[in-house]
Amino acid sequence: MRVVLVDDDKMVLETIMLGWPDPADQFETFESFETLKAFLYSPAFSEVDCVILDLQLPDASGSHILTEIRKLSDVPILMLSGWGDTEFRADLINRGIDDYVLKPASAKELHARASRLASRSRGQPAAELPDLIMIGEVDFHPKERRLGHASQSTPLTHAEAKLLEALIAAGGKPVARNDLYHQAFGRPYRDGEKVLETYISRLRQKLDDLANGSGNALQTARGIGYRLAVRSA
Repeated sequence: MRVVLVDDDKMVLETIMLGWPDPADQFETFESFETLKAFLYSPAFSEVDCVILDLQLPDASGSHILTEIRKLSDVPILMLSGWGDTEFRADLINRGIDDYVLKPASAKELHARASRLASRSRGQPAAELPDLIMIGEVDFHPKERRLGHASQSTPLTHAEAKLLEALIAAGGKPVARNDLYHQAFGRPYRDGEKVLETYISRLRQKLDDLANGSGNALQTARGIGYRLAVRSA
């Protein structure tokens, strides 16, 4: 799980990371909105599973940051604060946060809540797909989020797998760029950005690394978006 931690108190950030029970999870930490902003508009933000956000930062309120994130993504947001009555928390939930935790909160509790939110956000779309799908000469295993060929195997990120699933669900028909952004990244396409192109290029490379020429199955639908030529195994 990839988690973004946003808190102006460095001690809080360190305490959460030191007490986090799953060493496999990865963190991106920020102490201000100014440092967070660039990350929000980077391709890496599409890979985030949960944001743990302090209510009050030196240069922006948590509610303002919440609004900015919701313009870009439906990523689960857990608000962390030392204050806030029931009515205030309800208002934040109505505005888009997924959970609210009062300080002090243990890293173990935050991990449990973040894991639950991330699992709920991912859903189970892969269960509706075949267990094995051929992309060129490469095997795609949706439930395991990996590509394979012969004895080789390559893991996929959450966004990469969601992108392939969205293209596969279209049954070979073109999928509009904006639809792919919503389905793979949980947000709309913004004019001029190249995040989708970066992911398509990366997926083509992963396919070709396993079996040369398999990346050609990811095809550009000019003026629309992309399509995927696949066959069920």
